[in-house]
Amino acid sequence: MASQYVPMAELLNSDCFEFPQYLDDVRFDYKGIHFHVFGVLHGLTGGTNSSYKEFVNKTITHAPGLRLGEMGFRRIYKGLHGELDDWMPIRARDAFRFSFALYLTPLRIARLIRACFRERRTNRDRFGMANVKRLQDIGGSPAFHAIAPDERRRFAGFPDPERYLKENIARRHGRGTMQAPIFPDKDWAWFTLVEPFANIPLRSVHMLEYAVGLAQKANTPDVSLFVGEIHNSDMAWHAGAGIGSELNSNPIVSAVAARAVEHANNPRLRSTCMRRFRFKAATAAGAIIPTFVCMSFAVLLVQSALSLL
Repeated sequence: MASQYVPMAELLNSDCFEFPQYLDDVRFDYKGIHFHVFGVLHGLTGGTNSSYKEFVNKTITHAPGLRLGEMGFRRIYKGLHGELDDWMPIRARDAFRFSFALYLTPLRIARLIRACFRERRTNRDRFGMANVKRLQDIGGSPAFHAIAPDERRRFAGFPDPERYLKENIARRHGRGTMQAPIFPDKDWAWFTLVEPFANIPLRSVHMLEYAVGLAQKANTPDVSLFVGEIHNSDMAWHAGAGIGSELNSNPIVSAVAARAVEHANNPRLRSTCMRRFRFKAATAAGAIIPTFVCMSFAVLLVQSALSLL
């Protein structure tokens, strides 16, 4: 599926623009495997509207080779052969903080639930309706994929892949300096809360190395990866310019890559099962604790109010 990109200014000002029929893919060779990496705006439920979800499904159907997706993608999209277990690079503390950030207040919980319902009940995106094209409406539109990955990366507020990986490593040591990106589309407000704990660059490394292992086991030279947007350009850098980067010898990056290969070769290792348990427990705790505190506080308020009657 060849991709022809247009500058963002042209996209916004053109009166005869044709929306892409498929997701665009970043292509490269890595460790003897030919990769097609598709960046997906998956939102909370597969996309901010049902038309975008079908847009992804149609692309999966036509994608070549072994078709693999980010964790949870087989539940929301059709036609994938497997998943990439990208939870592995996320430490238990980050998994806890990820959930805690989403569930910290009743308002955040309500917004999260409302966003899930809105995604499931919305049929199409807002971009181009009544011939009005605005960047704040593009976060669920096929038009987003008419823009080159590096340009839309900058538009979404992310640094280049090398700088972003450095930031991820610095955050692991408590020395991060980057504020979370703020996507112009309001449908993505929740993402700003969790991005600091999502370990996106390290998960990109894990998924690419893990995909190599799965491709080698399946004895296939072609792999199509369906991953969240940003992972696609991260992976292209890691497989290209990143090979000569000193970051590849960083102990954190090396450990992530080694665990990915180990997991691909033997997914039932006891150490992997324990890591999965800690990840799920930390994620659950991060959601349950603030919810319980909020509910307890609400009960106390009600009791206080009743005592005044």
